[in-house]
Amino acid sequence: MRKPTIRDVARLSGVGIGTVSRVLNGGSVKPSTKEKVTKAITKLGYRPSSVARRLAGGRTRRVLFFMPEVRTEFHWRVMKAFDDALDSMNYEMVIYPLFSGRRLERLHNDTTLLRDSDGAVFCTMNMEFLLKRKIDFGKNIVLLESQSEDYDCVYLDNFLGGKYAAQLLLDNGAKEFFTVTFEESNNILATENFEKRLLGFSKTLETSGYRFGKDHAVYTSFFFDTAHEKIADILLNYEKPGIFALADNFALEVLQTASAVKKIPGKDFFLVGYDNQSWTERAGLTTIQQPMEEMGRKAAELIINRIEEPVGYIQPVKFLPFVVRRKTA
Repeated sequence: MRKPTIRDVARLSGVGIGTVSRVLNGGSVKPSTKEKVTKAITKLGYRPSSVARRLAGGRTRRVLFFMPEVRTEFHWRVMKAFDDALDSMNYEMVIYPLFSGRRLERLHNDTTLLRDSDGAVFCTMNMEFLLKRKIDFGKNIVLLESQSEDYDCVYLDNFLGGKYAAQLLLDNGAKEFFTVTFEESNNILATENFEKRLLGFSKTLETSGYRFGKDHAVYTSFFFDTAHEKIADILLNYEKPGIFALADNFALEVLQTASAVKKIPGKDFFLVGYDNQSWTERAGLTTIQQPMEEMGRKAAELIINRIEEPVGYIQPVKFLPFVVRRKTA
């Protein structure tokens, strides 16, 4: 059976092909005309081809969402808020996990996915590195949790977040300071977010007369608790140390280690996390909150604006973190 075409829709609804195209692409059409075209589409079971839309200069109403391997709750919450916002504007999200050179090479060799999308959002990725691979991602690009002068972007003031963490530990009377962090080896994902958190932390300590040395930085993993021994050494050999976990995941490892060596957070040591994941309230973790849902919604707004007004000026949107104070500090 022959598939219905846009001409069939135009003939049944009694309008021109151009009018049908405007309805499909969200253009300006009288409500009564839009209703006739919509009924014809439903009756015929017409499904527009994204390729045909492209050839006609229309839109696919799809946005590519490039994301890394999901390491924390941050990615899920931002992604859901982004998808909900897109859906409300009659666009859909297409997720492409981009966490290896192999997947990047696949994208380089087959640009179908890029051609069939109206724009792209890059979540916590190193855009400078990606552009060096000479892949044409198009002009409609938004960066999420990454700062740029060349693209619309939504990012957090991570330096300020680190500053807040240091001040919390100072206020609790800590005299020795440590961080639990992660060293990124994947160039695709190597953003400056952790470095900025650490810089804000160390600068604030220096201003207060404390030196933060690299030997007080403990490195762990997002997926495996690899720093138990070093954390235990800190908790057992320093009096009321102040610990800044640069992600809530790392703070959880500190809390688990503390339980094993019978040290009480907020009494024997002080701990500040980063993100404000959903479990942190139950654990009583003091943390630096990222407004994840607001950031996801703003990224959706920016990419749709860029698609519909591609010659607009670059919009960098900075969000501020804020302290959620609980019993650990």
